[in-house]
Amino acid sequence: MSHSGSTMEPSFNEALGTALRRCVVKWSESPEHVLVEQTGTIADAPGKHPDILIADPNAWPVAIETSFDGRDADGDAGARLGLETTAGGNRIRTAIAVRIPQDCRRWPMSQIERELEGGLELAYAVHQQGRRTTSRRWPETGFVEGSVADLVDLLPLVASPREIVDETADFVAQQVQWAADRLHDRSTALQRERIAADVHQRTVLKGFATTMVLWLNALLTQDRLHERRKGLPSPADCCDEAGYPLPSEFVDAWHDILAKNWRSIFEPALNAMRRARTANVQATSDALRCLLRAVERIRTRRLGAHINVGAELFPKLSDDRKTAAAFYTQSPAAEFLAAMTVVRDSLPPEASWGSPDLWDHARLADLACGTGTLLRAGYRRIAAFHERSGHATSDSMTRLHKNAMEKGLYGTDISPIAAHLTASSLAALGEGNPYGATHVGWVGVGGKPARAGALEYFQAEEMDDLFGAAGARSGGDAEHRSSVYVGDASLSWVLMNPPYSRTRGGQSAFDIAGLSKAERTACQQRWQQLTRGKASNQAGMAASFLALADQKLRPGGRLGFVLPLTAAFAESWRTMRKLLEDEYSDIVAIAFPAGRALGRRAVSADTGMEEMMLVATKRAPDAQADAVVRCATLYQPLRDAGQAHEIARSLSRAVEEMGARHFPVRAGDDEIGQVVTLEADGSGKPWAPLGAMSPILPVFSGALGEGRFSDMSGLKVVSASVPFGRLEDLFDVGPTHDLIGYKVGGDGRGAFEFHPLPPGASIVGDRALWAAESKQQRRLEVRPTHKGVVPKALADRDQDRMRERAATLFYARNLRWTSQALLVAATTAPVMGGRAWTALSHADERVLKAFALWANSTLGSLLHWSVGQRTHAGRSTTQVRAIRRMPIPLLTGLESRALDAAAGEFDRIKTRSLLPLCQAHADPVRDEIDQAVVQMMALPAWAGDVVGEVRDLWCREPSVHGGNKAALALLEAGTG
Repeated sequence: MSHSGSTMEPSFNEALGTALRRCVVKWSESPEHVLVEQTGTIADAPGKHPDILIADPNAWPVAIETSFDGRDADGDAGARLGLETTAGGNRIRTAIAVRIPQDCRRWPMSQIERELEGGLELAYAVHQQGRRTTSRRWPETGFVEGSVADLVDLLPLVASPREIVDETADFVAQQVQWAADRLHDRSTALQRERIAADVHQRTVLKGFATTMVLWLNALLTQDRLHERRKGLPSPADCCDEAGYPLPSEFVDAWHDILAKNWRSIFEPALNAMRRARTANVQATSDALRCLLRAVERIRTRRLGAHINVGAELFPKLSDDRKTAAAFYTQSPAAEFLAAMTVVRDSLPPEASWGSPDLWDHARLADLACGTGTLLRAGYRRIAAFHERSGHATSDSMTRLHKNAMEKGLYGTDISPIAAHLTASSLAALGEGNPYGATHVGWVGVGGKPARAGALEYFQAEEMDDLFGAAGARSGGDAEHRSSVYVGDASLSWVLMNPPYSRTRGGQSAFDIAGLSKAERTACQQRWQQLTRGKASNQAGMAASFLALADQKLRPGGRLGFVLPLTAAFAESWRTMRKLLEDEYSDIVAIAFPAGRALGRRAVSADTGMEEMMLVATKRAPDAQADAVVRCATLYQPLRDAGQAHEIARSLSRAVEEMGARHFPVRAGDDEIGQVVTLEADGSGKPWAPLGAMSPILPVFSGALGEGRFSDMSGLKVVSASVPFGRLEDLFDVGPTHDLIGYKVGGDGRGAFEFHPLPPGASIVGDRALWAAESKQQRRLEVRPTHKGVVPKALADRDQDRMRERAATLFYARNLRWTSQALLVAATTAPVMGGRAWTALSHADERVLKAFALWANSTLGSLLHWSVGQRTHAGRSTTQVRAIRRMPIPLLTGLESRALDAAAGEFDRIKTRSLLPLCQAHADPVRDEIDQAVVQMMALPAWAGDVVGEVRDLWCREPSVHGGNKAALALLEAGTG
């Protein structure tokens, strides 16, 4: 150690190594897991050694390279990738470059240790190499900043590159399928049905796949228990000398383990093993052989503690995840949401992070838990806070885990296998330590009386756990041994990715495999009864689960939800937005890049929907509302858990530091997102800034909706020549299509049966603008698309009333920015509306024509975009109620000559062909419409240029161009 004012890097490394060991109980008890300046650690380069090598035997090695010069640290970190370590023979796939704070040059090592322990911020970047030799750095430029504790939290998340996890999961899934096929093909029909019934699966094929997942989970647990608890046989011990599995040996081994503990893991696996062995011993052995290959791959990849079998495999095996809109959370998304929700100051005041008994006062729940990915992420976060508290020991960590399993973690799901995998995956986090009964259970849906799954908690604080009823587990205390108790206002954190299912188009929200039509109808009625006055069923299950979380969350508690992006915009979600604005603080809504093409980088597996996350704190009853929503938009997907963790930290820091209306989110030198403040008025209006890439557009459109027009700097502001209000203040809207009728072959609702209108057919008679036909509807004035007939069954059913509601102006309900040219279309004669178009009626024809110009201008389209749904990129599906609330200028306030002029401009332009709205920046006709609107609204001379700038920015929004190749090519060429 130097005392001359120049501390050398090796001294800093020693101090950092000491600080790292203090943060992790296992490392403090086994210092050899953190090797500092130790030679001989690299097999193929004995002369080289990392500054620090994290050599945890249960994880991939991680090198840490430090330097006062960040470029040197980067170079050394990159050079370590791919090197083989002497301990275990594993290659370094992750290296972290750390730039040492310059102050450390003049500090003695004792002071550096104190500063590091006190939270001194380091600058670091992650270098990773997948299975190939190519490497990547994150952030791309610069360094993220964090304390030693932050660095320690990051290490296990980046030790195994995502490519290796994905490759291993694919291999394991293949082995599971092969094992299931072998057992299925050698069983009789009756045996197949019994095996499926044993694991509570409704189809035989899924029953066999589920059985294999149960066995794989048991084998992995057996392997871990053997490593940690001598005397327990390993999976290899249950094979003959040639390595061939002996089912009877596994039955005996699992029975012995079950007699000690781990019932939720081994009892269902053991029951299925006994059944399968009776059916066919040879096939059972062959299946086990496939699964043992999977266990070996997981072991050699050092993923035993880092791969969640349920999360990686079950989404591929579930019967009904798509029909029930139950999309399982990807692990990076779970890590991000947990990091945003479970924060240091969110622990109940009567609890302490330093106490392993904190679960006496704290509860973490997911009432639609799937395979437990969110619960695992939340629990790891809580365990990390305890471990970093300075009071943790190996005994306290064991006690913390036991308390978590028995007292603190609550999870329910309607899928028995998913609930089972949740319990077992949580148990796996405990280093093989025993635990008692849990609060993780399987709750019923369907049956008599009809049950609505966890939504029954609206009227009850406990529900039967069907595992207990089936003899597979028992939970709760002595009085509730077959129930899961969730008291109102009892939960400290709720992490949830609820089902998005809703009733629409004849599809029930309870389209779950195995339920009869009668059961689905009964469940639907039960759902409506449970949620009446709490959440709109039109918003679907997700809104109901959010309302349930609100009922169960204690004041000061935190909720973290994955939701469809429509939750921020849809009229049906207004009640829930209002609830949040009235009763919650610290509200952060987060939007991500378009999910359809992201695959494994999407928030949820298998969904093509755009999604968001919502994080908020429930206020105490007497606390004052702050009426602020932070709308965060991230520019890149969550690639892996480590990156997700750091992005969550960056976002949290941005939210804390922002004082302006707009604030960037940075990772290193890269701007990775932005936060825009929305001043909520408690009405639950759409959260317009969410998902917008340009921070200017939401501000501009927000002012425009209130009748103010400004330049891009906001320095020039003028009031519109007419007041602004809602569309329903100006027009009679509707009726809805289900009253008008149905397309031939449809559900029979409404007054007419509609048939496509052939080209050139007369437009006289019972005609309707029913469908959106983007190739034909390119002019302001369009032809009707369908003709209505009156079948005998519909005679005298409101036909006259529907004819009376015919109109000549129509608003698009299911708009595709990428292909459609019109937000509002006109017809030459009155016709009825339909599924894609809603009628707008007004007595003054000039108002109709003026509004057609407004709505199809950049300003009108921008206002629609700002408050319309953005569930899918390039689309805006809008409910009729939301159309009625659309902000518009009340054009009856215009002078008569202005209306005359606007009508004249409409007549001049109406036969001109328009490009799709996403190409508005390159459309000369759209520019003419914009100029006509500037004149109509009597805006100043500079307004025309501003509208052009707004048009260009708006067309660059991914939610508008939707990846449309023609639009992107025009943007790239700078056409506009």
